[in-house]
Amino acid sequence: MKAKGLRAHDRMHHMLEAAQHIRSDIGDLSHGQFLGDGKTQRAVIEGIIVIGEAANKVLGLDPSIEEMNPALWQQLRDAYDMRIVLTHEYFRVDPEIVWNTIQNDLPNLVNLLINTMTESGQ
Repeated sequence: MKAKGLRAHDRMHHMLEAAQHIRSDIGDLSHGQFLGDGKTQRAVIEGIIVIGEAANKVLGLDPSIEEMNPALWQQLRDAYDMRIVLTHEYFRVDPEIVWNTIQNDLPNLVNLLINTMTESGQ
């Protein structure tokens, strides 16, 4: 694995790729089906952890995001905060919150990432 030397936009690509994997893992599962499918929950949680870790790296690599794009900065902070809970407080993980995150927050994060990368020509 070669992680050193990656730039913020590389990490953003990783986040978009993880979001695609999450969407693929969910497929056409309904809310109830997701809540009853521990295997899919674990796959989705892993994707969210990847997004959160990459988000933290982006924040460290490009702190100007806070001023230039506060909406993206907040989404990145939130993603990292969720990663901390999912990784360290695994007994507190609520599949309902995971579902709501992928349905409500993930699309917004993806749009912000795409817009930011498009604006910067990446």
